[in-house]
Amino acid sequence: MRVHPRLFITGTDTGVGKSVVTAALAAALADAGVAVRALKPIASGVEPGTAGEDAGLLALADHHPAETACAFEAPLSPHLAARDVGQVLDREAIRAWVLARCAAVTLLEGVGGWTVPLGPGWRVSDLAADFGAPVLVVARNRLGVINHTLLTVEAIRASGLTVAGLVLTPPEAAEPSVHRNAHALRELLPDLSVRAMRWVPPWDRAALASAGRALLLG
Repeated sequence: MRVHPRLFITGTDTGVGKSVVTAALAAALADAGVAVRALKPIASGVEPGTAGEDAGLLALADHHPAETACAFEAPLSPHLAARDVGQVLDREAIRAWVLARCAAVTLLEGVGGWTVPLGPGWRVSDLAADFGAPVLVVARNRLGVINHTLLTVEAIRASGLTVAGLVLTPPEAAEPSVHRNAHALRELLPDLSVRAMRWVPPWDRAALASAGRALLLG
C-alpha cells in the first residue's frame, strides 16, 4: 500500500474499524521514523470531558495528545448530535483545525460512512474534498460488504477523488462469506489494492504497529 503525504480514511458504515486501521498505519509509520499525525476531528458517542476512545487510540499510535475539534455525547449522526446541543458544525473552522495539525504524513479519519451529514449543506465527503487527499476505504469483512464497498467506491470516484485502496477488517462472527469476500472484491475492483487486516488486541500499540506494517508492505 502506497503511503501518501495525506490520506483520508472512510468506512462503508460506522463501527467497521476505521480508527483501528488509522491507528495501525500511524503506529507503523511513527516507528519507522516518519513524522505522522492521525486525526479524527469529529466524533459522537463520546464520554463528556474526553476526546473519545477513537482519538485516544490515534494518540497512542502517533504519540500526540488525544483531541478532537468537535465531540458530542449522543451516539448520533454528527449533525443531529450537534443540533441537540444547539450547535452547528463549522466547515471552515474544522478545516482550519485540521490544517493546523498536519505533519509530513497526515491521516484524517472521517466519521461513520462516506455520506454522513455533518451540517447544513455538507457531509463527510466534503470534509475529504477539503482535505484534498486520496481516500482509503475500510470495510468489515461480513455478509453485505461487497455491496457496501462497491457503493462507497463508486460514490468516492463520482465526487472526483481517488480511492487509495481497501482494507477489510476482521469479521465479528464466522460466516461463509468471510472466506470469499476479499477475492470477490479483488475481481470486482482489479485496479485497487485490497488488504485484509488481522485482529488486533485492543490498545496494544505493538500489535497495532505490526498490523500497520503488514498493511503497508503486504
